[in-house]
Amino acid sequence: MSDADTDRHDSYWGQVRNLGFALPCCAACGRFHFYPRPACPFCGSADVAPARTSGRGTVYSYSIVHRAPSPAFAADVPYTVAIVATGEGPHLMTRLVGIAPDQVRIGLRVQVHLGAPGQPPQFEPATTEAS
Repeated sequence: MSDADTDRHDSYWGQVRNLGFALPCCAACGRFHFYPRPACPFCGSADVAPARTSGRGTVYSYSIVHRAPSPAFAADVPYTVAIVATGEGPHLMTRLVGIAPDQVRIGLRVQVHLGAPGQPPQFEPATTEAS
């Protein structure tokens, strides 16, 4: 991802924070997608806007990080990075919180955890079975 893409991605989460967990949705075809882009990747419509979602999904894949990529992450290891399949369809790379890395399993039901402003959303184990 280029610096411009990173800035656009970071500003997206800041812009939609007041909506809760929101993903880009196409008004023309009704499909959600991620990452944010000016046109729908399914139908090409430019009528795309953030829409609030359930904030639920399942762990599609994951990796446990045992070696900090930089000193800034040293206190966090081990931690889990996962691909979450959202209930609306898009898959997101995220960090799992609120669960020990050795307890994570593919298919685990998760829900969004909105941390401090400026941080991308993370996911935690779902508190109910609905997903």
